[in-house]
Amino acid sequence: MRRRVAAACAAWMFVLLAGCGGGPDTPTTAQAAALPEGFVGITAAEVFAAPAGSRRQALDAQYAAGARTLRQWINWTEIETRRGRFDFRAYDAFMEDVARAKLRVVPILFGMPKFHAAKPKKGAKVTAVTTFPPRTNASYARYVTEVVKRYGRNGTFWKKNKDLPQVPIVSYQVWNEPNLPQYWGGRPDAKAYVNLLKTGSRTIRKLDPDAEVLAGGLPDSKQGVPLLRFVRQMYAAGAKGSFDTLAVHPYARDVTGVLRGARQAHQVSVQAGDGDVGLWITEVGWAAGPKSPGSAFTVTEAQQAKLVGDLYRLGARQAPGMKLRGIIYYAWRDVRPFPGGKDFWGLHTGLVKRNNAVKPALSAYADAAKEIQAQQ
Repeated sequence: MRRRVAAACAAWMFVLLAGCGGGPDTPTTAQAAALPEGFVGITAAEVFAAPAGSRRQALDAQYAAGARTLRQWINWTEIETRRGRFDFRAYDAFMEDVARAKLRVVPILFGMPKFHAAKPKKGAKVTAVTTFPPRTNASYARYVTEVVKRYGRNGTFWKKNKDLPQVPIVSYQVWNEPNLPQYWGGRPDAKAYVNLLKTGSRTIRKLDPDAEVLAGGLPDSKQGVPLLRFVRQMYAAGAKGSFDTLAVHPYARDVTGVLRGARQAHQVSVQAGDGDVGLWITEVGWAAGPKSPGSAFTVTEAQQAKLVGDLYRLGARQAPGMKLRGIIYYAWRDVRPFPGGKDFWGLHTGLVKRNNAVKPALSAYADAAKEIQAQQ
């Protein structure tokens, strides 16, 4: 059996076993030919704050594993630290490393400086980690403008760094999970979100008419408004035409459930007369490892590997029927709880453990990616 070589160690070297994930019971990727190059993606939020050397090694490892899209927050709070003053130095260094790794960023245009945040509404469930929408959408437009002008097509960053591989941002995600109280001021509001989406979309398209606008990734969680209901509410509020791609986070116990959830979301668009809109799974994953807290999405490492491989193979086969644009796995690496936070299953979905040891799911991810990319 053929083997791709490397060693797992603290320097982010890893093993990619080409046979892992194959076999007679594994779905094939025979229908993947028409998929875009960025179909296989990854989320790796931790690499932004990593030391430069470790970050470059991690990004190179992600590309070697088959990732071509990196979903990354370009946090408004970290850029506009003072009203009207935008500081991109940290993101410039990050984008340079990403470009050298030949990955393309899909940014989440998200985060809220306190001086721009709306006040809590009556009945809102506010916690210490609640993110608020902007008090005025005009302030959001200014932030979006700065990001697109810097990192988009013809962006100043690329003009100043012509020696870098030119991989400008061409797809933008407007907010993150607005159907959850945690990310919408403690009280989700589809109409208010659609107004923000329209503002972001107009701003992006004015600067880059060919850009792809993604709606904020929507999970189906009991903690917020159910996914399908929220999509219907968005269309009732006039969302049609304000985005190119519906983004969903259809976590489920198995691959069938994930793809069913994605398909149902796209069907809502069809029923709303918006059947040409694309679909992108911008977050999905399963927790694995002996230290992972139990949950509906916690499995063994062997099960995680099979789920990851099957997700990409079946997703590639079924993509044309629901205009599936890509799948971004969450996440590259297990991480610790943030200061003051609690451990939960979502911190253990990585293809790599916190100590940099490789899980079997990494080989499954790489094998599926290689099969898909061989037919693109």
